[in-house]
Amino acid sequence: MSEHRVVIVGAGFGGLSCARKLTKVSGVHVTLVDRNPYHLFAPLLYQVATGGLPDEDIAYSIRGAIPGVDFRRGEVVRMDLAAKTLRLDDGTVMPWDDLVIATGSVGTTFGVPGVAEHALQMKSIRQAREIRDRLLATYEEVDNGHKPKEHLRVIVVGGGPTGVEVAGAVAELQRTMRREFPRIADAAHVTLVEAGPRILPMFTEKSSAHAKEELEELGASVKVNAAVDRMYPTDVHLKSGEVLVAGTIVWAAGVAAPPEWTGLGLADRSNRLRVNEMLQLDDHAWVIGDTANFEGPDGRPLPMVAPVAACRRPDQGPGRGWLAHSLRVQGQGPDGDDRTTAGGGRGPRRHSPARHARVAGVARAARVLPRGRPQPGERRGELDVELHRLGGRPAPNRH
Repeated sequence: MSEHRVVIVGAGFGGLSCARKLTKVSGVHVTLVDRNPYHLFAPLLYQVATGGLPDEDIAYSIRGAIPGVDFRRGEVVRMDLAAKTLRLDDGTVMPWDDLVIATGSVGTTFGVPGVAEHALQMKSIRQAREIRDRLLATYEEVDNGHKPKEHLRVIVVGGGPTGVEVAGAVAELQRTMRREFPRIADAAHVTLVEAGPRILPMFTEKSSAHAKEELEELGASVKVNAAVDRMYPTDVHLKSGEVLVAGTIVWAAGVAAPPEWTGLGLADRSNRLRVNEMLQLDDHAWVIGDTANFEGPDGRPLPMVAPVAACRRPDQGPGRGWLAHSLRVQGQGPDGDDRTTAGGGRGPRRHSPARHARVAGVARAARVLPRGRPQPGERRGELDVELHRLGGRPAPNRH
């Protein structure tokens, strides 16, 4: 009897976690497809963008990361749910019996004129490098007299966790650069711009106020109730009429699901595909992570954050484990134990979304405003621990 073919598109946290769960299922062949040969530890992109970490420290090879899972590098250009195939950019057609779409999210401009052309975003290593290169090169060009001192100013648009982290890290970078460029360093400044009434709106008001105080202590400015109207190469026009001048503009104002797959089902305005309570798009296709639109008790889509992806419902186990359970190909042990659960037949541990949110919030807040630039090995530990958890084997010591 041939093995049941499961193809997972996307090697982010959701895709890797799902692949790991499915390796416990007998009679299943898992293939992971991604355009990149590495897993990106996206929470630390801001450290690469500000020179705190080399990019290789937040990227880990996918091949061999999870024993028993095949990896195929390629860009998926078409998914055919009816024919149960997907096509890669090199023309390869891959058949499947069950499909898992875990394509993550991309940056969105919300239609603000000039953002796509003039702002730098931070959703990939390449984009993080662009920010780093722009920041560092500007110091050289200003010092040589090729650019005005105003170009040392940095504007970060978006007061969510990513924007706050970037603004804090840029402020610390500017402090560090005072030693190398004492003659021009006083002209460097970073401003965080948020359209809403406070930064970090997903946290408590007390936490938002604390983050604002910490940013200002680092030397950054914070503007709230400051929606962006349009953008040019070196200035940002707010809807209030104020114009902010800067040489580097970083857009961290929001994310959406990739637009390529909206035709696969019913999509919302953020391109997220609506799924049922089993995270299914149809009988043989599942959508997990940021690409999935799953409505909460209030009828609104649950947010695109890790605690939601890890915990589907208060009365169910983690979402990634439930996906493996809901695939109707899992093997049964001799005593009827479901091998898709860890611990030899124990059912999925019950988790509370509120608890996940608290834990994730504390962990995230702890690094929102980094104090001191980390040494190369310090942050790597977070990546090693996560990949060890996903792959079930010790991560190599690269330092």
